[in-house]
Amino acid sequence: MDESTFRILDTLSRELGSTISIRQLTSKIRQYHGTAYYARTYNKLNDLSKQGLITLNKAGRSSIPSLDFSSYTLLDLLSEIEMRKKRELLDRYRTLQLLLVDMESYAHGDPQIESISLINPERNARLNRAEFLVLLHDMDSSILLDKLISIHSALRNLQSSRIIRIDSLPLKTKEFQSLLTSNEINPLKEMLSNRITFYNPSSFWLNISEILRASGKVMFEKEETNPAKISDTDIYHNLLRFGYRELGIEPREGRLICIEYIIAAIMIRGGARLFDSIPIILAKNKPDYSLLIFLSQKYGLSDRLLGLLRVLRKLKPTEEAASSIKILESLGAKGTRVNEKSIEQKMRLYHAIR
Repeated sequence: MDESTFRILDTLSRELGSTISIRQLTSKIRQYHGTAYYARTYNKLNDLSKQGLITLNKAGRSSIPSLDFSSYTLLDLLSEIEMRKKRELLDRYRTLQLLLVDMESYAHGDPQIESISLINPERNARLNRAEFLVLLHDMDSSILLDKLISIHSALRNLQSSRIIRIDSLPLKTKEFQSLLTSNEINPLKEMLSNRITFYNPSSFWLNISEILRASGKVMFEKEETNPAKISDTDIYHNLLRFGYRELGIEPREGRLICIEYIIAAIMIRGGARLFDSIPIILAKNKPDYSLLIFLSQKYGLSDRLLGLLRVLRKLKPTEEAASSIKILESLGAKGTRVNEKSIEQKMRLYHAIR
C-alpha cells in the first residue's frame, strides 16, 4: 500500500459517518499525518474510485468521498492499516509491547473474543494507562457473567504485572451495534475514531461493514464527553426522557446523551436529590450495564454504583443488576451506604416499583 493510499483510507476510516469534501479531507489528512496536498489527494481519490475502494458522490460543486464497504479488498486494506498503526505505536512506546503480547495471547485462547482495540493509544500511553474495547461473540446469558468476570480478572492481573492502569469495555456484538447506531452521545461512538484494533482487525471491520449494510448509518464522534462537565440543562433534559422530572426545574431542550453518561455525571456531582434519581431511571429503562461499569471504573465511581445497585436489587431485582453487582464485587468495589428508605419512597412516587 503506497503512502497516499494509507493516509486517505486511514483518514476516511477515522471520519466514518462524516460528510467531508475533498478539500476538507485534505485538511484532515494534514491534521492526522502532517502533510497533504489537494491535487495529490484528488488524483489518488480518482484512482481509488476506479479500484472500487471508495465512492465519489456529488454534492453541489463538491465531490464527497466515502469508503465502499462492499469491496472485500477494502476490508483487507483497513486491517493492514491497523497493523501498520500498531507497529508505529510500539516503535514509539516500547513499554506497550509486552502488554499487547499478553493481551493477544489471552485472546487467542478464548474463542468468544472477536477483536480487541486500544483506545486513545498515544494519550493513554503517556499517562501509563491503557483502555481496551473488547468485542465478544453473542452468547447465552448463562455463560456471559462468568465470561465478563474472567475478562476483568485477567485484565486486573495484567494491570498488576505490567504496572499500568487498565480500563476495559467488553461488549457483545449486539451491544456494539446498538450503541454504534444510537442517536445519543455515548462513549463507544467517541472511542472509534482514535483507536487501534490490534487483535483480529478483520473481524472488527467486518462488524462495521455488516452494521452499515443493516442500518445504513455509522457515526464516529471526535470529542470525548467528560461526565463532570455535562450541563444542568443536559442532565435535566435527559432525566425527563428517562422518566424522572426534578421538581422545581423547568425542562429545557438539551442534547441527547446516553443514560450511562447521565448516571456517571450525577454520581460525580453528588447531592442526595439527584442521586436518588439513579435507581428510578435504572428501573424504568434498559441501560447497558457493561458500559455503566466501564464508566464507574474509569471515573472512580464503582463504590457508589455498587451501593445503588444493591438497593435496586432489593426493591426491583433484575438479572442484569444482579450480574453487575457480582462483576463490581469481583473488581474490588466495596459499595457505599445509601439511604434505602429515601430511594424506596422516590421509586414509589415515580411508579418505578409498586
